[in-house]
Amino acid sequence: MELFIRTEANETTASGHMTRCLSVAEAARKMGTVPVFIVAEEGSAVMPREKGFETIVLNRVFDDFDNEISVMEDLISKRKIKTLLIDSYWVSKRYVSAMTTLTRTAYFDDLHDGIWDVNTLINYSVNVKKYPYKKEYKDAKLLLGCDYMPLRSEYNANIPTKIINKDVKKVLVVSGGSDEQHMLYGFTKRLKDHEGLEGITFTVITGRFNNDHDAIEGLAKEHSECGKLPQIRAYRNLPSLKAALLDTDICISAGGTTLYELAVTGTPGICCMIADNQRDNVEGFASQGLLEYAGDVRDEGFYDELYDKLGSLIDDLSRREKMSVDLRRVVDGKGAARIAAAITDNKL
Repeated sequence: MELFIRTEANETTASGHMTRCLSVAEAARKMGTVPVFIVAEEGSAVMPREKGFETIVLNRVFDDFDNEISVMEDLISKRKIKTLLIDSYWVSKRYVSAMTTLTRTAYFDDLHDGIWDVNTLINYSVNVKKYPYKKEYKDAKLLLGCDYMPLRSEYNANIPTKIINKDVKKVLVVSGGSDEQHMLYGFTKRLKDHEGLEGITFTVITGRFNNDHDAIEGLAKEHSECGKLPQIRAYRNLPSLKAALLDTDICISAGGTTLYELAVTGTPGICCMIADNQRDNVEGFASQGLLEYAGDVRDEGFYDELYDKLGSLIDDLSRREKMSVDLRRVVDGKGAARIAAAITDNKL
């Protein structure tokens, strides 16, 4: 059996959609299913091809799905596509309905911005209970809640219990695949202005589509030449954050998939919003006391709030200990396998 996946990864869409689809694809492959990716442009083909998946390039514009409906109709007929997983904020209701008339469809619905004509709908948000999905979808299969969080395979087993140190020596700072609001650079630039952080090493990891890496490396060099400043290590596009999360005392993260990686590793942290589609994540983690919330990077005073939250968390060992225990209860790392099984009718 083949599982076809229609998604994108570029500087505009970042890599989150592709990353979670790759997690589902890897889980499906372990079940004996053959995943095939479908993308609009060559740039989006890089990540799935790196993982060894067949990738079909439609040679269309990534943000105009309606323009590819006829192409997809021909492809579905030619390849006898039985199941299509769709993951993009650029899709329209018209496009999804057209696909559902031709094949069995599944769709990641992060935003709850309408009713989708699909066979299976997925929303793994920690905040998903705020939406009336069961009333809205009478016939579709619903995969809801953190049990369906499609983390990478390295997070689904053998995660050691997080060691919470009394003294904070390491802070990890990440923003996901892109950073259009320049949060990482903005935070790093302000490090020299804050006292009490001199003994801490800050590890800043930029994603595949982050354009600020060289500037952050420059700041790291400046700090290394002045022993009294907090030390900065800058890395670009690590294949996995697992080791870094397990090694750090606190993580500062944008509100994307990384929050669920904090959960499965039990890593205390501070979340912030750098895009509107992260609202459910940050609201859910904050309202349940799982993470501290520093606000929206686009708001005035954001960095002052972020540094205040960081200082408070550094000084509060009991808060970090409780946060770690509570986070571990949220995600078990097996969501990708559950999704793959549900949409391909396999058994776990």
